Amino acid sequence: MPAAKAEHEGTPFRKMVRVGTRSIILFAFAVLLLIFGNRDLWRKLEEAGRQREASRRMTEEARVASSKPFEVQELHFDPASASWKNPHAYFQPVHVGNVNFKALRPQVKSTGVETNDDENASDTF
Repeated sequence: MPAAKAEHEGTPFRKMVRVGTRSIILFAFAVLLLIFGNRDLWRKLEEAGRQREASRRMTEEARVASSKPFEVQELHFDPASASWKNPHAYFQPVHVGNVNFKALRPQVKSTGVETNDDENASDTF
């Protein structure tokens, strides 16, 4: 009798495991459909990924830009002329005095209004 009882007890457990396995598979399938079937979710995830990548790229560019050394110009003293000289090429602003910028603008031609009376009518027919 104990052998029959052990055999009888195993069958409901197997059915329960089989039903549990089927439920787990169906639940996993439903979750996959929910995730992969939702296009808005994927668009939002892709947009978040793009924003994260852009933010990472900007911080990397800022880190590289901040790690560059400053531009330093050296001045050398010339004892013969008793002045400081810059051996590197540089630009120096030159003031040319007062410039009349209005005179440099092109002259604007005035426009007239054409009316359709006998004196001002066009010759086109």
